[in-house]
Parts: sequence; structure tokens; C-alpha cells
Amino acid sequence: MDPTPSPSELHQDSLPVVLRGSCLCGVVHLESKMAPESITICHCRECRKASGNPFLAFGLFHNDYIQWSIVSSTGTKHLLGDLAEGIKLTYYSDVAVRGWCSRCGTPLFMKYHCRPDGTSITTGIFDNEHVAASLPPIKEHIFVKDKASWWDIPSNDGAARHGGFNEPFTRRLQEWSSKGRPQRLDLPPPPFNFKL
Repeated sequence: MDPTPSPSELHQDSLPVVLRGSCLCGVVHLESKMAPESITICHCRECRKASGNPFLAFGLFHNDYIQWSIVSSTGTKHLLGDLAEGIKLTYYSDVAVRGWCSRCGTPLFMKYHCRPDGTSITTGIFDNEHVAASLPPIKEHIFVKDKASWWDIPSNDGAARHGGFNEPFTRRLQEWSSKGRPQRLDLPPPPFNFKL
């Protein structure tokens, strides 16, 4: 997983929405003023179990370009900050929090504590008819060591393969860890410790 993409010099308010997405039931909506910086496919056990598939694909977005909303019979409410209202948050480790639609259970995103300005959004929520930008090719497969034994990664996709996280992200996690692994205090502690 790459370092978080930085916002451009352009004022984000003047940029058009280039990508929209939603959960299965249509309650949670995403709008983005940028295409993902990169796309990563994760083969870790947690992503496989959470998605019910052999992997889960994530697009990396800078928080300044994305807007989450909850749609209900009373209208649309934009979510701010830590997305705590309308989105279920879950820990599977102490390095990240995952977000889900609280109604239909669609996996929406993963936010790493060591990268507070970025969000890894599940690419399955992108609505094909609302993608007006070119998406980047798959950059890498991570946690290949945990890959489903019955599924083979295509040999011709041109993406890098890593047993765990890629080297730059591993260094970022190690630096964050050496500073005492700051946690968000408004969420319950994770159920177990993650080891690099």
C-alpha cells in the first residue's frame, strides 16, 4: 500500500465528481473528486473472510477528495470526521479500522491509523455508470502468503506481489509503532494485537 496521495494545488471545491459508489442496499453513498491513486488487492485472511471472496480490492484516496453520505427517506446526510454515524466500524487488528454499511453489511473501507489522511476504499462499491475517470491498473497484491489455495493470481496482470505489506508501507507502520501506536480513544480497543 502506497503513501497517501497528496492533494493537488487546485481548490477541491472547484473539482468535479469523477467517481460515485454505494453499498448494496443504497443507504451509504460515496462521491470522489479524484480517481484512486492506486489499486491494491489484499489476500489476507481477514479480507477474504470479510468479503466472502478470495481477495478484496482497495483504491487509495486522499480524504480531502471524498464525501460519504447516508441516504434515507428524510433526505441525504453528509458524514464528516470519523464517519461514526451510519457506518459500522470494526477492528480486526490494532493498525486499522474497517467500515461497513450498518444495514446491508457491504464492506466500504479500511482506514490505517498510521495514514490518517487517506482511506482505502473497496473498489466493489464503485458504480460503473458513475466512473468518469480512468482507474489505474492493479498495482500490487499483498499478503500473498495468506492467499486462498484454490485461486491463482493471474500471471499477466503486471502487479507486484508481496508476502505481507509492501516495504514502504511496512516502514510507515514500523515508524508509527515506534511512537507508541497511537489509538483513537473514541472507539473500543481492538480484540488482539497485530504483529509486523
